[in-house]
Amino acid sequence: MAEVELVLRIGISSVALTASITDWRARRIPNALTLPAIGVVGLIRWVQGRGESALAGAAVAILVFLLPALLMGPERAGAGDLKLGIALGLTSGFPRIIDLLLIAFGLTALAGGILWVLRRLPPDRTLPMGPGLAIGTLWVLWG
Repeated sequence: MAEVELVLRIGISSVALTASITDWRARRIPNALTLPAIGVVGLIRWVQGRGESALAGAAVAILVFLLPALLMGPERAGAGDLKLGIALGLTSGFPRIIDLLLIAFGLTALAGGILWVLRRLPPDRTLPMGPGLAIGTLWVLWG
């Protein structure tokens, strides 16, 4: 693996893990974390000649996260998740973003189901997507 790719993977993994922690604790993913990641990863992928796959990965993430944000409002559906998804889509590219998102949504749904059965999740509460996205990122980039 080239040095630039290794640094990129370490960097975006750090972003995803930090986003996971802030999303779990504060129920938000800061723009100060996601917006620079989008810019840096986008530039690196463009310079590497992988811009087409990166843009396709970002487009998939936008489609997946934009609809809930529009339907439920950005404060309930996660505008931070959308921006993190864009950074992750740029990094993983297409079709790997699909694997990443399936892992993230699957783990979040599984955790929600378990918490619901155990009556630890109130009906009006949602789980943060950050932890699932971080696990999906680690799996796809390092697995």
